[in-house]
Amino acid sequence: MRLKSFLDEYDVAYTSGEQEMTVELPGGTAKFRSIRVGLHMEARGENRDDLETLRGIIEYYVSLFAGDNALPLHWHGDVVAAPTFANFREMRVTAVEDLSPSMRRLTLAGEDLSRFDQPDEWHVRLHLPPQGITQPQWPRPTAEGGTYWPPEDQRAEVRYYTIRRLDVARGEVEIDFLLHEAPGPGGDFARRARPGDLCGMAGPYGRGVAPASRYLLAGDETALPAISRLLETLPATATVEAWLEVESPVDELALSVPAHCRINWRHRCRGHAPSEQLASAVIEAMPAAREDLFVWFAGEAEVSQRLRKRLKKEFSLDKGQHLVTGYWKRESA
Repeated sequence: MRLKSFLDEYDVAYTSGEQEMTVELPGGTAKFRSIRVGLHMEARGENRDDLETLRGIIEYYVSLFAGDNALPLHWHGDVVAAPTFANFREMRVTAVEDLSPSMRRLTLAGEDLSRFDQPDEWHVRLHLPPQGITQPQWPRPTAEGGTYWPPEDQRAEVRYYTIRRLDVARGEVEIDFLLHEAPGPGGDFARRARPGDLCGMAGPYGRGVAPASRYLLAGDETALPAISRLLETLPATATVEAWLEVESPVDELALSVPAHCRINWRHRCRGHAPSEQLASAVIEAMPAAREDLFVWFAGEAEVSQRLRKRLKKEFSLDKGQHLVTGYWKRESA
């Protein structure tokens, strides 16, 4: 079953029987049961916010696994139509700052951002409207519990980003954008962003690190915001070593590195896939005693997948000792 394989690969907690499966998700549980005419799904949460989040996660992965065969989902029970989702905020650009030739920081302002102040959940979905639309339409929940999406020519592109800094009192977040040579929706939005521009933000999402006495961190440019926050927040009692891959020396950031942390900048190697040298550095640094170790890695998806398998099988790390994520996927040649 593809769902089981996916959950096992990413260490998502679940229980399963012959005909059903219960998955532990943020804010509640999702239950899948095989029935004669197909698949019955059930979401349980403590409030509307949690239920909306659960239904959105289920909707996303059902469409991902079903592909072109996906059908609209019609939920029954505690559903309500609303002007916007409980976890959604409209945000306005208030400042633009270039951190390096390849990294730009946007400051975004919005109302009631306290929900994003979470110790482990640092990621958000940014809704980036097409160029030329000054008053975007945003997705909203329907009476069937699904999602109404605006017409395609007005629909925002959705991408995951890390909150670099959050100031709840001021109602501001800072998001760092990588300015790719071949930019996607995020890079496009960041390049043209001016104070007053609107975008949407939903979340938060994510999984934190476990307590440990030693941390190995590694990531390419896409992971710089998350690793920067980790360097600032991991306890001073721990030993922290980080490897950061960028294109060239001019792309290195001036980070505030605490005394208990050591960072190693790496520049992209020709002839090697992006992130490969990072995975190698992590493997070479693996200590003989690994009971109190945590590995955090983010980069190219295939490299991340291979590293995750090695950490489990070759080094016997438990699921609570590593968080290895593919932030992007290299296109086939």
